[in-house]
Amino acid sequence: MKIGIISDIHGYPHIFEKAMEKFKGCSMILCAGDVLYHGPRNPILDGYNPSKLSELIKISDIPILIAKGNCDSDVDSTIIGLPILEYVFYEVNGIRFIVNHGDKKSKEELIDLAKYYKANVIIRGHTHIRENEIIDGVHYINPSSASLPKDSKPGSAVIYTDGKVEFIDI
Repeated sequence: MKIGIISDIHGYPHIFEKAMEKFKGCSMILCAGDVLYHGPRNPILDGYNPSKLSELIKISDIPILIAKGNCDSDVDSTIIGLPILEYVFYEVNGIRFIVNHGDKKSKEELIDLAKYYKANVIIRGHTHIRENEIIDGVHYINPSSASLPKDSKPGSAVIYTDGKVEFIDI
């Protein structure tokens, strides 16, 4: 089982294309939100093109499940042509994932939610900072922002393979 995990693309198609190159061989992509728009607090960098990004998502060879971020609007689902949900639940090979942007819940609340649903993995975005830890038996993953990281590291995503997390620079 190989799954791509990405968050906080914020409208940059060239970033998505780089991630898709790294995600070759993945059976699914789990996205923790903030897909098309940059939001008022983020700078607009060269290459910002939400329309082009939506087209790339539509033609992806790998299915993508998207959780709704604080910069995502209801119309984004129509534009992309895929549901954008507050919570995404995904199970494969007995591993249960929950994906949520994480802007409305603390880390502790997300862990409690995962435990309630007997999820093995909780994925969140929003902070734009890489995180990978086991908390109370739940694997807690934040891939950071693919385009606008807030730590000193490059933009990133994650490849999750049979319980192993590999951060990939974008």
